[in-house]
Amino acid sequence: LKNPVIVSSSNLTSTVPKVAACEAAGAGAVVLKSLFEEQIAADVSGMMENMDSSAYSEAFDFFQGSGQNFYLDKYLELVEESKKAVSIPVIASLNCVSAGNWIEYAKRIENVGADALELNVFVMPADVKKEGREIERVYIDIVRKIRNRIGIPFALKIGPHFSGLANMIRELVREGASGIVLFNRFYRPDVDIERLRIKAAPILSAPEEMALSLQWIALLSGEIGADFGATTGIHNGESVIKQLLVGAKTVQLCSGLMKEGLGLISEIMSFITDWMDRHGYGRIDDFRGTLCQEESENPETYERSQYVKALVGIS
Repeated sequence: LKNPVIVSSSNLTSTVPKVAACEAAGAGAVVLKSLFEEQIAADVSGMMENMDSSAYSEAFDFFQGSGQNFYLDKYLELVEESKKAVSIPVIASLNCVSAGNWIEYAKRIENVGADALELNVFVMPADVKKEGREIERVYIDIVRKIRNRIGIPFALKIGPHFSGLANMIRELVREGASGIVLFNRFYRPDVDIERLRIKAAPILSAPEEMALSLQWIALLSGEIGADFGATTGIHNGESVIKQLLVGAKTVQLCSGLMKEGLGLISEIMSFITDWMDRHGYGRIDDFRGTLCQEESENPETYERSQYVKALVGIS
């Protein structure tokens, strides 16, 4: 990458002109808007809800395949045309909840020229009958199947909902993930106390949400041999520098760009350049990871959150 700033999967990367605008604004790469497994399944189901599959089995299979292929073909066109339009890496994105046969899509995405693939995986750990290991196996199965099908790099974009997060990330990397993006920001509910109903919490992230990924990238970047991408809550040059210092290979921007516009990218790059000049760094690699736990003189600092809370009187 020419720089570590990546435009995250969003409406900002949903069309070829928008992808070109990201490159013109200075992005180092783009992650295309995701192709959703659930969306495909729901839309295909809606198309065929009145069809009798027992009476018209061949037609049922045909329309099911056609519906899936329609969405895939549109997405493949976005990947292919984006690659023609820009010189920066184009990263495709799949949003999945199972290790089903649809992962074959990944190979076709590779074939049309995607430089890499980002897998957004989230299985909500809300089923009281499911043990943690059962949920973890879904993630591991997806990584195994993808690794067996494609040769381009791929990263897993995950949430923090694991009882043994460090071990889980190490296992995902061992199974073939090239990188890990921390952390995905999922739908969050809120409550309208006047209308007495559930509503969506704010969709865009806030700067204070960056602390979680900062902590975990600091803990793991020097120990696990994979590229770590940081996302959620990164809104300015200072936050990018922080993530690079603890070991992030890349940072993904979305909410900040939604609020400030694509011009924010050049502001961030100018901030990084000025900061590097002030501190005597010639390359990002000269300071990347210098504050990760592995390099720290006080490695326990990153693990003492409860102690710190008690020390300042809030626990």
